[in-house]
Amino acid sequence: MRWGIDADILLYSVGFAAEDDPLSHALRSFRSACVGIMDAVRADGAELYVTGGGNYRIQLGCETFPYKGNRKAEKPKHYAAIKQYAVEELGAHLIEGEEADDRLAIAACQWGHGIATLDKDLYGVPGWHYNWKKGLLVNVSPEDADRWFYIQLLTGDKTDNIPGLFRRTGKKAMPKLLEPLQWMHDPAEMYAHVRRVYEQAYDSVGMCLDERDAVLDDWLLRQGRQLWMRREEGQMWEFPK
Repeated sequence: MRWGIDADILLYSVGFAAEDDPLSHALRSFRSACVGIMDAVRADGAELYVTGGGNYRIQLGCETFPYKGNRKAEKPKHYAAIKQYAVEELGAHLIEGEEADDRLAIAACQWGHGIATLDKDLYGVPGWHYNWKKGLLVNVSPEDADRWFYIQLLTGDKTDNIPGLFRRTGKKAMPKLLEPLQWMHDPAEMYAHVRRVYEQAYDSVGMCLDERDAVLDDWLLRQGRQLWMRREEGQMWEFPK
């Protein structure tokens, strides 16, 4: 099996670990990390993916919660040089207009590639996953991938500044609200539950009740499209029928 490697994470982890080392050492460490991942999963081959510019999710954020607007801008000293090395010497794919995560997801869904990453967001994609930090290899079913996405739609993603239920309505996504998703199998059923939870929280806050449906449509569509990992080219998440 071929594997896709989330090189974005390696750029930071290797870069910061080699912050005080010569560039040549940082480059060797990066290559060694990639080879180590391939050996661990016994890959037939690997594709490296790094994010370029023009991420479409930026336009889906809002003034209050800009996408990844809470992240620090600090990068390792050798970040740019390692990234250039990954692309020019190791053949990494430089992804423009979307994230490396999207290409990892598309390769998994369209070509059956495994996904090597530490990013929990990619558990929303069915297939084989490898976490090199934990040495954990798991196969995520399509049902579990959908369930993870709808859990995130309730909880949000603090790392990417996606607010979820609490920061939108002031109501926390408590375990009792998440638990019903564990017994659901159909994405439409999962979405209907998430929608009901948002509606109940919105009603309890009592703001602009006559605009509730329009407001929730906007909230949920924006957040869903930010959280969704594309499974085919150009895909944008829509409310399930």
